[in-house]
Amino acid sequence: KMSFLNKYHFHIEGIKDLSDNDYFIRFKTEGYFTISSLGHFYPLLERLALIQGQFPLAPLKPSILTFVADHGISRANAEEYDSHEMILHILAKPNYYLFQAEKKTLLNHRIVDLGTFNSDENNSTFWMHRGQGLINARINSGSANFAEYPAMTTAQCEEAFAVGQKLVEREHYSGVNFLVLNSFGSGDDIAFFALFAALEDKSLLELWQADSLNTYNLKFIEDLSKALRKHPISHDPFTILSFYGSFETAALCGAILKGAEKGISLVLNSPMSKVAAIIAARVNPMVLDYCILGQKGNLKLENDLDPKKEPVFLDLSQTRFKEPINLRSHIQLLQDLIVELGYKV
Repeated sequence: KMSFLNKYHFHIEGIKDLSDNDYFIRFKTEGYFTISSLGHFYPLLERLALIQGQFPLAPLKPSILTFVADHGISRANAEEYDSHEMILHILAKPNYYLFQAEKKTLLNHRIVDLGTFNSDENNSTFWMHRGQGLINARINSGSANFAEYPAMTTAQCEEAFAVGQKLVEREHYSGVNFLVLNSFGSGDDIAFFALFAALEDKSLLELWQADSLNTYNLKFIEDLSKALRKHPISHDPFTILSFYGSFETAALCGAILKGAEKGISLVLNSPMSKVAAIIAARVNPMVLDYCILGQKGNLKLENDLDPKKEPVFLDLSQTRFKEPINLRSHIQLLQDLIVELGYKV
């Protein structure tokens, strides 16, 4: 049994077989572009064709969902920053557009507040964007400190999971076929490592010694490792998620499973979205067929979701921002390549 997942069923088809599509075969044999000229866009276009099940490719209808929640562990270690302020900062910026067929298309970016420590509902920016750019889905003011308690109750985990599913269903209904999944929150870096250590049966100390955790000193890692021993060892991914994740991690899991079920290309643009994909893959391994890495991560653990497959990237840089709009130029270039391929076929 897998906790609350018993009530869900995800019908996820594997990516399509295009071996009888002459246009796709010609693309793979360099009939339209040389592989070297496309660089890292070649495997990206190939993956999109297999997800869409067609070649030439359908134009992209992209959208961005950023899930935000704070982790109680950061309060305990004086590393708290104000995620709500970051939300307001992003919302105050102008909209971004893609140019498609000589017309501008708004690149939708919705920020989902699932549980920041603070929520300034007196701020005019909050009310101007609420319901459109900002979705208020607050479950609590941050998760619990997982050094002392499980980070989430089962009910909180399920509620956040359902939010991710519902929002992806809404995107699918509006025609979105290329969805960037992003996240941030105070303490999400150490939570990422705690989740990864539990999922892969590694210790935090091992990860620290491999220089993956070089922002933390040895005493912090040793103290936290001792504290985490009070949580029982589990191989159930959603028990692990409840112990160490926060609301944004659970929402990302729901979003990834629902997005794969709907056949949407999913761009994972934050460390937590990548660990959420690993958790989702424990439920149904085929979700990884629909996942594209937004950028090469700064962390060693980020760039290898599936040991059986070469990773596919939208952007090869290692510059990460909490705001994922830095990917818009890559989305625009990818869209232009798809249009050009359509002309060549």
